[in-house]
Amino acid sequence: MSQTSGVLMVGQNAIPQSDFGAARVGNFAEAREYLKAHRPSIVVFGQGTDTLGFCRDLLAQVPESLWILCGEGVPPSQIVQWSSFGRTVDIIDDLNDPTFEEKLQVALETVGEQQQSSKLVEMFEDQSQQLRRLSSELEVRVQKRHRSLRKSLRTLEETKTRLETFHSALLGIQRASTILQMEQTLNEALRSSVDIEWVRVRFENQSALNTKLGSNILRVEIPLAGEKLRGEVLFGKPEGEKFSSGEVDFLIELTEALALALSRLHKLEQAETLKAQWQATFDSIPHALVLTNNLFEILKMNLAFQQACSRQSFHSLLGKSAFKTFFGEDFHPPVNMASPFTFRNVRTGARETEHYEVVGETLGLTIDNQAGQLVLLRDITDEIRYERRILEASKLAELGTIGSSIAHELNNPLGGMLSFLQLILMDLKKNEPYYTEIKEMEQAVLRCRDIVQNLLSFARKQDIGEFSAVDLRTVIERSVKLIELQSKSKGIAIAIASGEPAQIRGNINALSQALCNILQNSIDAISEKIKSDPLFPGKITIRLDRVTSQYQMRVTDNGTGISPENQTQIFNPLFTTRDPGIYSGMGLTTAYTIVSEHHGTLEILSQTGSGTTAIISVPEL
Repeated sequence: MSQTSGVLMVGQNAIPQSDFGAARVGNFAEAREYLKAHRPSIVVFGQGTDTLGFCRDLLAQVPESLWILCGEGVPPSQIVQWSSFGRTVDIIDDLNDPTFEEKLQVALETVGEQQQSSKLVEMFEDQSQQLRRLSSELEVRVQKRHRSLRKSLRTLEETKTRLETFHSALLGIQRASTILQMEQTLNEALRSSVDIEWVRVRFENQSALNTKLGSNILRVEIPLAGEKLRGEVLFGKPEGEKFSSGEVDFLIELTEALALALSRLHKLEQAETLKAQWQATFDSIPHALVLTNNLFEILKMNLAFQQACSRQSFHSLLGKSAFKTFFGEDFHPPVNMASPFTFRNVRTGARETEHYEVVGETLGLTIDNQAGQLVLLRDITDEIRYERRILEASKLAELGTIGSSIAHELNNPLGGMLSFLQLILMDLKKNEPYYTEIKEMEQAVLRCRDIVQNLLSFARKQDIGEFSAVDLRTVIERSVKLIELQSKSKGIAIAIASGEPAQIRGNINALSQALCNILQNSIDAISEKIKSDPLFPGKITIRLDRVTSQYQMRVTDNGTGISPENQTQIFNPLFTTRDPGIYSGMGLTTAYTIVSEHHGTLEILSQTGSGTTAIISVPEL
């Protein structure tokens, strides 16, 4: 004898997130064996070796079943051919489709409604047959037993009343959204027809179901097929009254109808719980995540995205452009935004420019007939900062190796050239021909020698002396005193913001030299602006903060800034944007080396025309 099962899922990847009482089989062969003993209401399957044959067998063995098709990798013509059997209720991408549970829930409700309608029809047919039988008996006995006729008429009236009561109760419990509303509906419907004073619906986790009850209370177990809970309905009459057999049968039938409504309500609660769990998972993702339509207008967002947008309310962000909301109104999308897409973009943060990697993917669902997009915005500011540090360190190491080799190769010929030029100058008088040219040649060789010495100094590991406990506030004060004569002469103000002691282990002289080199660059950058605008208010701010287990010195100026093409070369030895005859181009290189020797980092943030910020980070003592 075949048994009815709610859902049959065919496929190896059938792993739903919640239990719908579903049976799972791996392929069509196992499904055919399963169908020999079961009659599932809903069958979920997709492409296989004999999909059409399985459709025919399924239609022949379980013609009342409804189908949900998995259309992943299946051409539309094939899906149309499957749908021609007339039992398809929905189509999903695959068994892990995020909308699968919702569609399965709708299909289950459809099956429940069909079963409920069939049951109502059967009940009405039973009642009609009973009425016809009663009418036939009344016609035969009308002349013999008037008393029996009156009794039959009373029975008919009771049946009619109960049928109306049954219909009213069914409508009420199907519309109810809570168990309390179901109890109130049954109380109102049964009070006049069955003389019921109260109705209670309870489950195993609420009370012991085997409690002894009085004769005026009827207990009917709720037939919750496929559910992992037990329940019962208690009907109470006035004290001293009992239930007749007809009333018991009627209330058992009513309880069976109530079971369908309770199953629907239970599944609705499960769906709401899953929705809340999904939202909690969505919000727990630390990166900004947003669901948009194909125009990238916001449909849903997680908590990280909302917080990144200045904590605007959820409803105020809906419908707005996701990228312009996140990056600002001046955002310009990349040329190719076809899904899947990935690009990087900058965002102005509270204290510095933030870098984000944007990843977009089309979802397997439509919203208002538009393809949904899932966009992830991941903060990669620290990654880019580390990439720059690694690039600068490797570049300096490579330049040091090359510089050392070149310097050693040039030292000998330069020394010989300088000796011969000086011997020639010793034999020439100042008024003799070629003296001036020979003197300039000597100066050029001396300049080459200085460059070679700088390269050798960079290539060799500098001896910056012994390390001891150093207060960075003292380093700042010493550096400012060394440089303030020059800054005051040019009208440049230096502001210092330092708080509590900042103890590190290092060399105070080396750190002062590194900070002086950075301050000198700031003074030179502001001087360029003062040349074009003598009234320009030049300013340098030095701020000392503690960040986790490090101290940060931030030197910010309002000078000319550094162009993007020069930012990748600022740490290169001998690189300078000013007169190479005056500036050696070793200031930032030396500062970078000193900070590295203190196990710290030096980072330069700048925009052309908007000034520069140098960040020195060193570990605390």
